[in-house]
Amino acid sequence: MEYIIGIVISIIALFVIFLWWRYTSVARGARQRDEKILQIIDPIGEKLASGQQLTEEEIEGVANISYARPFLYEALKHFERLDLFPEQYKTPEAQAESILALWMMHPNEYQDAPEKIELVEKVTRNLDTEEGDFYVFKFQLPEGHWAAEDGWILGLSGPFIKNDVPYSGVAGAFSRFGDKFDKVNAEKLVDWYIGMVTRKRG
Repeated sequence: MEYIIGIVISIIALFVIFLWWRYTSVARGARQRDEKILQIIDPIGEKLASGQQLTEEEIEGVANISYARPFLYEALKHFERLDLFPEQYKTPEAQAESILALWMMHPNEYQDAPEKIELVEKVTRNLDTEEGDFYVFKFQLPEGHWAAEDGWILGLSGPFIKNDVPYSGVAGAFSRFGDKFDKVNAEKLVDWYIGMVTRKRG
C-alpha cells in the first residue's frame, strides 16, 4: 500500500513540476523572442529618444518585417509619433499577419517566422454580442526548418473586432502542426480554435 501511495505521490510531483516548467518556459521563450525583435526596434527608439529625424525608408524597413510591427507601433505610440506608422500596416489583415508571425517565433512553437505567407480566407463569427473576424493564412517555413517539408501550412489570427485600436485588441494566433493547406478547411479551423479558447476560459 505504501508503495502504491509513493508512486501516486511521485506522479503528482512530476505533474506539478511539468506544469511549473511549462508555465515558466512560455515566459522565458517570450523574453528570448522579444529580445531579438527589440534589437531591430532599438535604433528607431534611440533616434526618437534623442529627437533625431527618421526617414520613411527607416520606418518602412522595420514595418515590412511582419513580426516587428507590433513593437514598432508601441514604440511610436510611446514617443507620440504614431503619425509615422505606415497606414497600410494598420489594416486588420496586416495586424493578423503580424500576430501570427510573432506567435510562430516563440521557442515553444515554430521557433521561426514564415518565409512566405498568404491570406487564404477571412472568416466572420458571432462572438457573444458582437462579430469578430478571423484571418486564415497559409505559410511556408524556411528551407531547413523541421516543418518546411510540410509545404503550405494553415494558421490563423483573430478575432478582430470593428473599431479596435490597432495592435491592442484581443486577437490571438494559432497553428496546429501538420495542418496542411490542401487538407484542412479554413472555416472548420476557426471553429475549432474558438471552441478550444472557449473551453480554456471555461
